[in-house]
Amino acid sequence: MELIELLLRANDKTEAQSELISLSENVGDDPVQQQHIGDLFVRAQDYERALVAYRTSLKSDKHNEADLAGAGYAAFQLARYAEAQQYLQAVVAENPKDTASADLLKTTEMVLHTDPYRRSITSVQRARIVKQAFEIAGERLKSCVIPSSAPTTASSPPLSLNEEWAAASPKVTELRLRANPDLVDSTMELVFRIERQTSILCGTPTGEDLALLLISKLHEGM
Repeated sequence: MELIELLLRANDKTEAQSELISLSENVGDDPVQQQHIGDLFVRAQDYERALVAYRTSLKSDKHNEADLAGAGYAAFQLARYAEAQQYLQAVVAENPKDTASADLLKTTEMVLHTDPYRRSITSVQRARIVKQAFEIAGERLKSCVIPSSAPTTASSPPLSLNEEWAAASPKVTELRLRANPDLVDSTMELVFRIERQTSILCGTPTGEDLALLLISKLHEGM
């Protein structure tokens, strides 16, 4: 434990992960130890093993707030938002004063509800979601002043994003989105580029913009 703490303080996450793996194989199912190991894996940014440790600890007490919060956080970092939602809903139900988990739950639910590519939604729902995402991205562009010295990329010079958004605006209607799947894809591709570029130039967003940025990472190939 002392060595792992030393490695984590030195920011040597790779070596800390290696030591933690060895340690986790020798502590059995003791819930206190597994919870502590889960916390250490989170600090080492090994969220997969952290989630395993929290799940093991939860076998002894499925209402343990610390384990539920840890599992929710780890699942969120792994982009397993449906799973994160279950854990975070449980911990908020157990402890409504856990504002960190409540905030994470809010973001998680926004990701789940704002993703136009999720299954089992109608074309009407998808069109509405895409239209809203387009408007949110437009507001983000207005609030993010892109400096003239900003780096450019071959596919999308940052200074042209406002022009791209303005040119697309007349075409992005719910009626057209319902009838044209290609327009859905091209609109969301622009939304994702806006959220990615503005996050680089203006910092990590919050609220709906953060949800769209996380959704963009789920569909990185677009």
